[in-house]
Amino acid sequence: MIAGIGTDIIEIERLKDKKDLWKRFLSKKDWEYISRFIQPEEHVAGFWAAKEALVKALDNTSIEFCDINILHTESGKPYFENVPFEGNFHLSISHERKFATAVVIWEK
Repeated sequence: MIAGIGTDIIEIERLKDKKDLWKRFLSKKDWEYISRFIQPEEHVAGFWAAKEALVKALDNTSIEFCDINILHTESGKPYFENVPFEGNFHLSISHERKFATAVVIWEK
């Protein structure tokens, strides 16, 4: 049964030069993934949108973003690790030129 759905979109430029903010919402594992890219901004924005979408799906603003990891399967599909709620979480992240967006479905 679907318990919640969340979506978020962000302009990539808004996070471009805010590395202090990045440190507050990216986990160590997120950093490992993002640091592989020469221009990581679109991935940073995608991770921000994913974690914001998660908050909306859960209807819970007390989540510590830096405690939640976004990992990828071998085929590149993103997924959450370390979400402090029971259930299955389905995640999709997209980015294109100016925007990054994410959708989360929480299934119980």
